[in-house]
Amino acid sequence: MALQTGVGKSTLINRAFGVKKAVKPSIRRSDISLLLTNFPQVSAHYRPGEANIETPLISPENTLFVLHDSQGFEPGEDTNYETAKRFILSRRSGALGDRLHAVWFCLECPRTGTRLLESAAEDFLKSKKATLGTIPLIIVFTKYDEFVDDLEMKMLDHDFEEEELMAIASSKAESILNEHYTRSIHPLAGENLPHVAVSTEEGYENTLPKLVQLTYSMVSKWVAHEPSVVSNMAQRVNPTLKIQGTIDIGKKKYWTALRSSPNFAGHTVWDCLYVIHTDIVRVWNFPTPHLLTKKFRELMVKMVEDLHVPKTLNLTSMLGGSPVTAVSAVLSIPAAPIVIPIVAGLVLGSWAYSVYRQSKVVQQRFIAFIVDLTHVMGTLFIITAGRHERVGSRAIKLAYNAYNNSAVKAWVHNQIESYRELEGRDAALEMIEYLIKSTDSEDNANYHAEIRKLVLDPVNLSQDEPW
Repeated sequence: MALQTGVGKSTLINRAFGVKKAVKPSIRRSDISLLLTNFPQVSAHYRPGEANIETPLISPENTLFVLHDSQGFEPGEDTNYETAKRFILSRRSGALGDRLHAVWFCLECPRTGTRLLESAAEDFLKSKKATLGTIPLIIVFTKYDEFVDDLEMKMLDHDFEEEELMAIASSKAESILNEHYTRSIHPLAGENLPHVAVSTEEGYENTLPKLVQLTYSMVSKWVAHEPSVVSNMAQRVNPTLKIQGTIDIGKKKYWTALRSSPNFAGHTVWDCLYVIHTDIVRVWNFPTPHLLTKKFRELMVKMVEDLHVPKTLNLTSMLGGSPVTAVSAVLSIPAAPIVIPIVAGLVLGSWAYSVYRQSKVVQQRFIAFIVDLTHVMGTLFIITAGRHERVGSRAIKLAYNAYNNSAVKAWVHNQIESYRELEGRDAALEMIEYLIKSTDSEDNANYHAEIRKLVLDPVNLSQDEPW
């Protein structure tokens, strides 16, 4: 929500949710978290005055994102503002899917000679408790990069190195914003409100994940856990939250069955893995149908079949080497097809089509399948970051090869082979969570760092090619 135009709301939405435009759907989507904002690209689909805040708008690039266009709130204009307030009041209660779950209150970072809050913004903050109740309100300071740039310009006379200058300017910017919040916003709201500064420009990539993480935490705490999970699925900037979403859904739905197996009884291993695969892929919410095809499912099942096959684990390579050398070689010819070596002889073992039976080997393979698929999704997330386009099979094969050839995967499988079921029903769950999170930790981040170094600009990641 923003009470002025031009504060960067559209760009913020585009980057956070990976969308370009939204259109009026033929069927009302009321089961997704709401985000109230102005959105000029959406408004362009209507003649002036036609936008209706009650009409949900959905982006074809991300169907989990639902927009309610509040139109503009300009100084001296009260009609749209009052309409928005009535909409908020009407969505404070009712079915969980129809309720308002959070509001991003967008304010441009204060510039010299500009006013931080217009009268409408002040009125809204004063009535926050009466209007929103316990619905989380997050203050979002936009165009943070321009604010920092202004501060840097004022310090050019000092003899600072470039990195030092930016660090000092960023620290000063945070202090000024905190001062503005304390002096101008907190007294009006009468309570502590979470606030964060964001930018969609290069060099500020860590700001949007902070906003998404904050939103997830606030919705989970003050509204309910379910809509926070859905908002996590919709966002496309924070891979750590995607991993947490995978864990949350897995724990709730099927991971406990890895030990007791009541949910899997009578079903084939393939059918069980089919359900797990679908749930994990939906959490990551990539704009592609390929991740749910039989061919990709078979590739992921095949990946776990090297468990218990003798191999050498090179810890030095994992911690300090280059786990994506083979992928880099492929990218030296950007237009060449990406080859997955195991495809030529892709014949799944009979275990995949047998009826599920509790055993150590089957349990290990299920653990490996969950962990491997999650890491392939994380790799694909990094590879496609910032690209608002469909994901082709080429990008998926690239992510698959990168992880399949990495020492991270070798380490994961080595840990699983050493796994001994401990007493207590949560042993398998703890192993999965450990393997998913540990290789995403700071100490073992070299794999992701190497993936980010790949020169992907010449590569058409939306291209489809044979598996």
